[in-house]
Amino acid sequence: MFGIFFSILVAVALLSFFGEIVMRVRLTRRETSRDKLAWWRRGDEVAATYEEVFPHSRIPLFRRFVFWFFVLLSGVLVFSIIFWKSH
Repeated sequence: MFGIFFSILVAVALLSFFGEIVMRVRLTRRETSRDKLAWWRRGDEVAATYEEVFPHSRIPLFRRFVFWFFVLLSGVLVFSIIFWKSH
């Protein structure tokens, strides 16, 4: 059971990481972008700038979903381990 949850958490973390990389690359490659230092900004600043530049993109929404899914899945993992150890 732990192996399955751990594999899901790794997959979720990789998806979040790749979403972050895609946003930073798209912001850097944009010719009219005033922000060529997107690689040195915090993640939430990059997401806000990305939403301004690309208003119809779903990547920031996907990143937020992945983050909260990761938090929820981690909580489920902790409670299932506690429950399993108590019985």
